[in-house]
Amino acid sequence: MPRAGVERAGGILTAVFGLGFVLIGLRYFLDPAALTIETDVAMPSTKAVMEIRTVYGGMFIGVGLTTFLLGWRRATLAPGLWVLVLIGGCVAAARIAAVMLGQAPDALFAGLLAVELIGVAIALWVLRGLGAAAPAA
Repeated sequence: MPRAGVERAGGILTAVFGLGFVLIGLRYFLDPAALTIETDVAMPSTKAVMEIRTVYGGMFIGVGLTTFLLGWRRATLAPGLWVLVLIGGCVAAARIAAVMLGQAPDALFAGLLAVELIGVAIALWVLRGLGAAAPAA
């Protein structure tokens, strides 16, 4: 695929995942009880609700905006893709580790894992097409 096509694919991927992260963050910030319904996470106190809004709301919004904005410009596309690879890869690895520790996945868990793995695989494919090396330590 020509470099322009690879860059376009990377821009679309970071936009889609960035928007997805922002929408998830807004959902749990505005309606933290949705997390209880979807994942059986208990929120027995106002402190717990505040923590859900902060982590699931604020962090997802921040990651989404970072991914989206870095992917928007050609000069920062590769770092945006690395953000997606690192965050998506770590979340997917944690999901796999949870299963290995004996937790049984449900349909939501499996679907999220599939999306994360596919997103990481596509991001790595785009990075390879761009010839982008891993970030320097």
